[in-house]
Amino acid sequence: MEQSQTVEILKALADETRLAIVRRVADGTCAVAGSDIACSCNATKLSQPAMSHHFSKLVAAGVLREEKQGTSKVYRINTDALAAIGIDVTKL
Repeated sequence: MEQSQTVEILKALADETRLAIVRRVADGTCAVAGSDIACSCNATKLSQPAMSHHFSKLVAAGVLREEKQGTSKVYRINTDALAAIGIDVTKL
């Protein structure tokens, strides 16, 4: 993996809100239906546009993978990218 990709992943994870989102995606407490993103126990208390912004940043950095299923999107941790830079998702 190139150094610039590593830097982008680390920058994305350095944000408290995005790290919390990644943790929730990893443990399955985030759900996406249509354009609504809901994280149970949403300690971040963010609006839907703010959540979308953070999800977009995580996808652009390569931390999350986004897959469309009809009108919904499914987000998964890009474990390969994180493992390539030595990050164990289970330890986040």
